[in-house]
Amino acid sequence: MDPLPSTDDLLRAMTVLGVAGDPLYIMQDLGADRRRAHLLAHIAAALVDRQEALETLAGLDVEDRADLHWAADRAAAGAGGVDRLQRARLAWAQHTVARQRGRRPDPVADAVATTLGVLVELLSAPPPPGPVAADAVQALCGAADHLGSVLRARPEPV
Repeated sequence: MDPLPSTDDLLRAMTVLGVAGDPLYIMQDLGADRRRAHLLAHIAAALVDRQEALETLAGLDVEDRADLHWAADRAAAGAGGVDRLQRARLAWAQHTVARQRGRRPDPVADAVATTLGVLVELLSAPPPPGPVAADAVQALCGAADHLGSVLRARPEPV
């Protein structure tokens, strides 16, 4: 693995990329490793936002985007690291949905967060053997198919 970037490297990257946010505020009262983690998280969020915009401008379809990200993941993390990166993204999405949910129940956010958590678990280790686990995976697939059908059939808001 490449050496981790220094705080100065990350500050330069934020400047070059025009990442929003005050680095001094982001880093205040944090230790060196947390400073770098916080700065890198801000850079990563800005890059994802820009990547999506550029993919749209380039006219990339779903298959092109999947191939692009698969190749980039393999280059960054190696063949064995792709699964780790995918699990990390799903976990981040789960945590973000749960954080946005707030304290009140929200059926959609609860369903999304729970499903993402289950997917992370399924991808982290093979499901336990036996008919109960197989039935659970089949039920999850059926529920996902049904939800996709319902959402695709919904009329567009006017």
